[in-house]
Amino acid sequence: MRLPAALLAAALAAVLAVAALAAPGPAADAEGSQPAFVHVGLDPREYSIGRSDAPLTLLEFTDYQCPYCRKFHAETWPLLKKNWIDTGRLRFVVRDLPLEFHAAAMPAAQAAHCAGEQGKFWEMHDALLSGDDPLATGGIERRAVKLGLDVERLHACTRANRYEGDIARNIAAADALHIHGTPAFVIGISRGNALEGQLVSGAQPYEDFDAALQQLLASRH
Repeated sequence: MRLPAALLAAALAAVLAVAALAAPGPAADAEGSQPAFVHVGLDPREYSIGRSDAPLTLLEFTDYQCPYCRKFHAETWPLLKKNWIDTGRLRFVVRDLPLEFHAAAMPAAQAAHCAGEQGKFWEMHDALLSGDDPLATGGIERRAVKLGLDVERLHACTRANRYEGDIARNIAAADALHIHGTPAFVIGISRGNALEGQLVSGAQPYEDFDAALQQLLASRH
């Protein structure tokens, strides 16, 4: 579902304006269906791109087999990186949320973490969300080969379920926010090891993110 840019920006501005008065934890919106304001703990060890002291933060929950996640990655992500992350104004944090009905989502999430042991988490993350080679029929391994990963080492890592606990924590964090689909985002301001902001669901176009970020950045001054 697409939320109009003006509404998204206005919602973010309103939410962050009262953030200092809100108690930690989700607060129901007018319809009681999804929290308007959320407080999410951040782990400095989790994967992120951008300056740690960037004024704004965007957290994504993603499923590597989700077509809407792939749409976001192909159409919106490059512009967010160029215009917001690379300019130092936005920090991007990613958490995997493998949905149960996507058979390759969990193996792909495991492979991304295991690729991180070889210093190529982000390369594997990008590869898993790109291309037409199906993940469920050997596409994960073929991507690893193309990236020059040590495939035997990758296999040993995934067979050991070494990152099962990390992925489970990401799933639990999404569940606590009542997130049951992907992609889902929290967009807001980091305060220490916590992110305070607004939930946004779906592969919104870049223009909507940009408008919301611009207004949120302006509200800080």
